[in-house]
Formats: sequence, C-alpha cells, structure tokens
Amino acid sequence: MKKIYLLLCLLVSVGLQAQVLELEKTYKISRASKRGELSGLDYDKEARTYTLTYLTDMKKKSDRYIFKYEQYVFDSDFNFVKDAELEEDAEIMKKKFKWFRFKGEDYETIGNSVSQQIMGGIVLKRKKILHHYSWLLGGYTKKTELLEKVKPRTEEGRSYSLVEYAEDEINGDLYILATVNAKIGTRNNDEVGDFTLLKYNVDLELVAKHDFNFPFKQVPAYVDIVERVNQDDPEEIGVAGFNLIFAPSDVYGKKFTDPNNNNYTFVSLDGDLKPTTQFNFESPSSYWRIDNMIVNGDDMYFYGPALAGKDKYFNKAVASTATKTSGSLLGAIGSGEAKFKAVQLMKVSGGKLKFLTETTLADFKARQQFPPSQRKTPDYEGREFGVRSYNFMSNGDLVILGQNYDRSKEGNINKFNDILGFHFDGNGKLRAQYGVDTKESGKIVTTSTDTHYGISTITRITTTLTRNFACPQQLIEAQDGNAYWLLREIRDIRDGKLLTYPRMGRVDLKNATMTDLTTFGKGDGYYLNPNYPTLETDKGQSIVFFGADKPGRELWFARVALKAK
Repeated sequence: MKKIYLLLCLLVSVGLQAQVLELEKTYKISRASKRGELSGLDYDKEARTYTLTYLTDMKKKSDRYIFKYEQYVFDSDFNFVKDAELEEDAEIMKKKFKWFRFKGEDYETIGNSVSQQIMGGIVLKRKKILHHYSWLLGGYTKKTELLEKVKPRTEEGRSYSLVEYAEDEINGDLYILATVNAKIGTRNNDEVGDFTLLKYNVDLELVAKHDFNFPFKQVPAYVDIVERVNQDDPEEIGVAGFNLIFAPSDVYGKKFTDPNNNNYTFVSLDGDLKPTTQFNFESPSSYWRIDNMIVNGDDMYFYGPALAGKDKYFNKAVASTATKTSGSLLGAIGSGEAKFKAVQLMKVSGGKLKFLTETTLADFKARQQFPPSQRKTPDYEGREFGVRSYNFMSNGDLVILGQNYDRSKEGNINKFNDILGFHFDGNGKLRAQYGVDTKESGKIVTTSTDTHYGISTITRITTTLTRNFACPQQLIEAQDGNAYWLLREIRDIRDGKLLTYPRMGRVDLKNATMTDLTTFGKGDGYYLNPNYPTLETDKGQSIVFFGADKPGRELWFARVALKAK
C-alpha cells in the first residue's frame, strides 16, 4: 500500500470567479503501472468509487490470451480504498469491462479506398488491413495491403473525376461522389459537370447510384455522411446516409448558369442513395464555406464563414479563397489566405429550413465579452479560425468554441492565437462573442542529437523540431444555470502525449457574460490525463480533474465546485 497525500482539504474561495477548489489529493502508483497504460477508468455510481485499471503484460497460453493488470480503487473523495494485481482470461475481461475490446492478437479486415489518376479517371482499391494488438499501447496498430483494383466508368464508357468519398467502416461499403469527364472528340458533353453518387459493396460491386439533376449546373459546397455507430465497437463508424449542399456554378457558360448565384440546394439521401429531402434556399452570400454539420437530436445545423457581396459564383470564390497548399472540392488551388466578412448558421429540421442567419464582423465587434481583468481584447476578424467544439445548452443556445491561427507563406499553420466563443440564441442570432487570451502558445520545440562515428572523426547532428498545437477546450453546463469553459493549456509534451493543465471560467448564459479564468494543477506540476482529463461525478455541481505528475508516477485528483456566487 502506498501513502496517500492530502494536498488541500479546506474550501478555497476564488472570489467572484465562483470556481471553488474543494479537494485535491495525490497517490503514488507502482512502477509496473507507470510502465503500463491506463486502459480503463470506471465509476460505480452506487458504491461511488473510481476504479483505475493498468494493463501491465499479456501472454498466450495455448489458444487463450491472459492479461496481467493492476487496479486501484478510490472513493468519491479520492481516498485510497484498495489495490490488486490480477491475471485474467481475455474472454472474461471482455464481459467485465466495456473499454476492453480485444479481438485477438492479430486479425484481418477487408476495406476499400479510392484515388484519382493523374491522367484522369478514378481507381477503386480493395485493401486488407492487418491489426496487431499491443498491450502497452492499449490497442491495435494497423498495416494495410492493397489487393485488386477497379476503374469505374459510365454506361457510355466515360471515366469519372473524384470529388469526395466515404468508407463504411462496419461493412466495407464505399461511397463515391464523382463527376463525369468530358469525352474528347464528341459534341455531346452536356452531362459533364453533373454529379453522381456511387455505392460499391466490399467486393467492389456497384450496388446503387444516384444522379443529381438540377435545372442549372451546380457544385458541391458541402458533403457529409449521416453516421451510424457499431454498438460492438463504437470506434467504427458506418454510413446511414448523406447530406449535401450545392451552390450555383458558372463554369459551363450562360446556358447552364443559374442567374441567381445565391440559389443553393439542400439534398438528403439514405444509405441506399434514395432521396429523402430536397429544397432550395437563398444564401445571404454567394460563397458560403460550410465547415461543419452539427447534429442535435433530430435537428441539423450547418456553420461556416462567408464572403461579403453577391457578385462571384461559388466556383470562382473557392479558387480565390483556398490556401496555397490546399485544394477545393473541384481541385482548384488558392491564391492565399481568405478574409471573410461574416459567418452563416443554418438549421434544418424535419426536412425543412428553420432559419439561416448571417453574422457580420461588425456584429461580432458589437457583442464582445472578455474576462474582467484581461487586458487583451481578442476578436474574430474573418481570418483563419479553427472550430474546436459545438455546444448546445439546455435553453436552446449554441456556443461554438475555437481558436484563431496564422499560416506561413507556404500555407502551413505556424501559430495558434486567441481562444474565441460564439454564443448564438435558439434562432441563430449572436448574443455574444467571448475572447480569451491563452497563457501558453501551444508551440513546442524539441531537439535531438544523432552521433555518427567515423574512422577518425565523430559527427554530431542536432535536429530541431517545432510543432504547434491547438488548445483543447470544452464547455460544461452546470446545475446553477451557467456554463463553465474549460481550457487545457499546453505546457509540454512527453512520450508523444501533450502535458496540459486546466484553466476554467464561468459563462453566464442568462446575461451572456463571462468571468476571469482560474488555473488548477500547474503550480504543483500536475497535468491532465490525455484520455481521461475529467472524471464522472454524480453530484452534477462539480467537475473532477484527473492526471498525474510529469513522470506519470503520482496520480492527481482535484474536485472543483461549479456554482455562481
């Protein structure tokens, strides 16, 4: 048994920030556990205990796999209850632990992929995926072998150009959104520029096809799958259907061009490519770069930045706003960083458009909110912004969290900047723009030295690697009617895992304001566990941070009350 250390058991007031550190404790685990992997963390609501399971070894006995693991049990106040060293058959562990998804030391699956040929046409590739289990990693590594190939063509023998594709990870089905290539030497090319969705089964047999027919030529502005989850393995995502949004294009001349370049089309298909919904809508901007589809129950939300004005067609705006190193849905190479003038938010429910709002940069500026003591006033300026999470509140509000970033001249991300939160009401109207200055830059520089020995010389080569990481963040709604904004500030990296510590502030959902942020853990050198940064609690009025010191030997628990003063 190890000695448990009580760091703090008195209530510590944090003034008006209302994040009260109730309890903080540490516990030293064995060296074997430290060398192993924290594979599972379970909370027993009835017993109110946390059980931590570390896999420490695996061995094979005839046709059975035996796992060795250590367990530590703590009560809800993080007092040590008991520990144990156990050996158990893999089949027993699969029934006991939901997180244990062992399928044998090695197994194979068959899947498909697709690629675009340089000279035109697409190639479907059947692949065999070899999975090998590593108890130290707590999961499988994968190795892929390519099998046979298929080159799809139309009934007239024309080839396709690839736009997007998706693989059903459950059954291996392959879905391909493509457009027909022009046939040289013929006049009948009216179908060029039209889009088709193809479905192939795991044996690369064409089983379904849907042709998108519009009065005028359109291009895909957004494509996403409707997910279905494998209940036996939640990490495998299947395809239940598609949602697509098309925008008018002027690529093929006046005859095929919609005079209204804001006339977008929404289309939904099921997994067999049968249409379920289709309607047209007027986009405030002719170029809307839709970044994400967010599903909330039966409602779908579409979000992304938009250009001001209505003069350019979507296809031309794509080419001018794409970054230098990226391609668009049509393969166009951009001219540099875009400067957007607004964001648009659309809600679709029951197959109908509920709202589509436009929020301009002036709207964001007018609704700025910052922590009271923060001097810097971060703002959304229409440039590069990476969304980190979408959060629906119980009052119907939507809060989008993200981070500004910069690109180098070559188009690579070279700096992450301020944290921003966009707070919309249930009708898509902006209530507030929150701006937070991060404490850490997210830039990590590591150096390594290789020594080469010659006959009479010793050469040392030092390599410096600079990496930039976005700050993980989430929003937690509490019983006091407020939300708590958790930032995981990036301090360092160890063994390929980020070392982060928590900073948290309160968002007043009623008044659309926020408090200062409080830092936890960093002062004592404790960092959040990358897989289990927070633990479940049945109180509903607190959050439990979980992590360890930098070497990973001493566990760290901290419970913070979530309540407004």
